[in-house]
Amino acid sequence: MLRALAAYSRHAALECGVSVDRAVKAALLDTLAVALGALTHPAAVAARRYARHAIVARGATIWGTGECVTAEAAALVNGVPLRAYDYNDLYIGKSGGHPSDMIPGLMALAQWRGIDGKRLIGAIALGYEVAVALFDGLRLRNGGLDYPNIVAIACTCAAARMLGLSEDQTADALAITVIPHAASLEVESNDLNRRGDLTMWKRFNGSDAVRQSVYACLLAEAGAEGAVRPFEGRYGFLARLELAEDDRAALLRRLDPAQPLSAVERVTYKLWPVGSRGQSAIQAALEARRRIPDPARIAGIRVLADEGVYDHLVSQRADPWHPVSRETADHSLPCIVAMALLDGRVDTGTFDKERVMRPDVRTLLNDRLVVEPAAELGGGAAAGFLARVEVTLDTGEVVVGEAGPPPGHRLKPFSDADFEEKLRVNVEPVMGARRTRDILEAVRALDAAASLQPLCALLGAGAQGVEAP
Repeated sequence: MLRALAAYSRHAALECGVSVDRAVKAALLDTLAVALGALTHPAAVAARRYARHAIVARGATIWGTGECVTAEAAALVNGVPLRAYDYNDLYIGKSGGHPSDMIPGLMALAQWRGIDGKRLIGAIALGYEVAVALFDGLRLRNGGLDYPNIVAIACTCAAARMLGLSEDQTADALAITVIPHAASLEVESNDLNRRGDLTMWKRFNGSDAVRQSVYACLLAEAGAEGAVRPFEGRYGFLARLELAEDDRAALLRRLDPAQPLSAVERVTYKLWPVGSRGQSAIQAALEARRRIPDPARIAGIRVLADEGVYDHLVSQRADPWHPVSRETADHSLPCIVAMALLDGRVDTGTFDKERVMRPDVRTLLNDRLVVEPAAELGGGAAAGFLARVEVTLDTGEVVVGEAGPPPGHRLKPFSDADFEEKLRVNVEPVMGARRTRDILEAVRALDAAASLQPLCALLGAGAQGVEAP
């Protein structure tokens, strides 16, 4: 596995066709929309405080402040807000995760090293190719591991290629990535911390893995060597996963440098700042809400959901009918549906504590809403994690929001205009309309950019409510 990944990183053709170029730019726009819109999240604030220890004269920009830090620190700090609201892309195979976690780290490295836009685009496409192959081929839960382990391997392959590392150096970087750093699935335990939230480390887990990738590549470039058998060794990465020989062979076939890059076109996106398992339910609730003149007339709500959705957002949760914080609210299917029906919209402020504690929300949750698993809505991620919402009014009329794949799913993909609108909605409030348009134009023209400095300057100082470290 080690040599196959190193050879793939070194030799895969980075020429991106029109559709792949578009897909990478879409992933970039989505990443910036999500991250820049969450710069005031407590985890993002904590990450910027950490960055005080890494300020340098020439490095990579902290988004929202313009301060310069080391590439490793920027990979962490700029990646944290990307995961603040569970709002970035998703791919699910045998395992699932968020490939775009690698983008802030690759951008930081490219800015620091003066790498041009076309080379960055190719590296991102390569990283997605590795991530998707590994998500398809590995069952991380077998070893109690979380998805950032895959993103870290993919990011190391992409960063090594961008830096021009040799095949041997890339192998050492991969070994340094996977042996010292193993992201545990414990962050998905659903245990609540002292504030009644899910662990804040969930917001750091992906970017910390990417920081490890940047660190590993720089160490290998400097001559550091990693473990000899980081994947197949007795205590190596694959030993934890109990990978069958047939599955290993299938995975190796995917890492064929002669194959064109295309995996970046196969991820899904989110219209609303909630995990993917809540997107269809929001769509159904908003569809019903448009036909309800006054939510005060709601007498009862019945939510039917894919069994995987029910398990993830109801049965695994401590008390989904009584959320006590933002994260217990946006990880509760009852609360997600209730807020969509009451407000007629879902945005990054929907699940603020003061809003979910309102009396009208509590009345709807505790007295009028039931959720049931529905086998007929099966299909999981491939179908869009389906949910149907049935609302009974005080007249006895039943208004139905039908189950269907949500916007951004592969069965209902975003258009270019959808990505632009997501950028506008999330970035204009913190950076203004003019700068948001300039960011859009810079991403659209990235393949012709000699460096990332102009784009990173736009992402720097001037974000409303964001203080420098």
